[in-house]
Amino acid sequence: MKMNGQWMGNASATTTDTTNYLCMLNLDLKDESYEGKVLLFYLPFRKVSRVAQVKINKNDFDSNNGKFTGKLYNFLPLRPENYTVGRWEDFPAIPKNQIPETGKVEGCLKENKVTGKFETDKKDYGEFTLDFYSSTEPSDYPSERISWEDFKNSVLNNVPYQKFIFRGQVGRKSGGQWRLRTSFHRTGRADLFRYKDEDIPTLYRYISAFPDCKFDLNNPLEYGALLALAQHHGYPTPLLDWTYSPYVAAYFAYADIPKDAVDGYVRVFIFDVDGWVNKIDHMSKINKKDFKSLIHLNFTLPSFSYLEPLSIGNNRMLPQQSVSMFSSIDDIEGYIKNRGKETNHEYLKIYDLPVKDRTKVIQELDYMDITAAALFPGLDGVCTALKEKYF
Repeated sequence: MKMNGQWMGNASATTTDTTNYLCMLNLDLKDESYEGKVLLFYLPFRKVSRVAQVKINKNDFDSNNGKFTGKLYNFLPLRPENYTVGRWEDFPAIPKNQIPETGKVEGCLKENKVTGKFETDKKDYGEFTLDFYSSTEPSDYPSERISWEDFKNSVLNNVPYQKFIFRGQVGRKSGGQWRLRTSFHRTGRADLFRYKDEDIPTLYRYISAFPDCKFDLNNPLEYGALLALAQHHGYPTPLLDWTYSPYVAAYFAYADIPKDAVDGYVRVFIFDVDGWVNKIDHMSKINKKDFKSLIHLNFTLPSFSYLEPLSIGNNRMLPQQSVSMFSSIDDIEGYIKNRGKETNHEYLKIYDLPVKDRTKVIQELDYMDITAAALFPGLDGVCTALKEKYF
């Protein structure tokens, strides 16, 4: 058993009265402990929500029965207008003698559920029940198997231009299909606060050595451009790459499939980004000046949000018609499915296309100039395109 990953559920706390929270726990395995952040969002969002640091030493976690104890510290408030981390000085109505400094937590991990209780030094105590929210299993999202010809007809006839985005993925070698998941979450990490404070400064220091890669991290658009550039070159980020072109998505689904492969399916996702932004996306519901909160990884609510990063130093974005979705959610498919039920709308459609059509699809995309040379400008792209054509 292990505790690192994302957990979500409910918590209740009691001081003079009982308060109910949406609880989100993000834990990384760091050295000899599980460390991360617990976020308590007050329901129904009338009082000040808060965040705290959590640390559970591996010595305090019994892998045989799942019982554990841990520490809570560095309690901070969340601003109710945009759910970013604030300072207690910004909330003078909250007496200092009610602001916790330390706390403790104890609980039990059983299968994919954590239950337990917590208490702070201000006699603020409560209970929690959390479910594992990390997408380590194959996708179980409903999909439709469809031929390449039917896929093209469906996209041309049924998908409004520029209101949907697409993503192509190969299947799992062990069978089934990968879930939608960011490269950051695929590493087993979950704490974006740590990522922002520890990883981004190191990434920035190295990337800024390249002459065309100068970024002002105080500028939210350039901060997003840094993440997008790193994402396109294999660095783990909380961004998920999409494209406005269904044909570019098909290329990425098929490109790495061996030419002699005949079994299995590749996957193309079609996402109603226009409907999502207008009905669901948290960032569309707060002041647009707070867009920087998301880009700077300060936005704390569970979020799957649309971004169009700048293409600084990134000559791949335009030919790929690339856009990004930022996700603080590990199980993106589960999140989309649940939000779709709330609004009675299907935001995500998945088509599985047969691997055996690989050669036909790649050749047809070549006629459209959708090749490695076009999508990856530079020597690597040219060599990959020539390898495809002649070997």
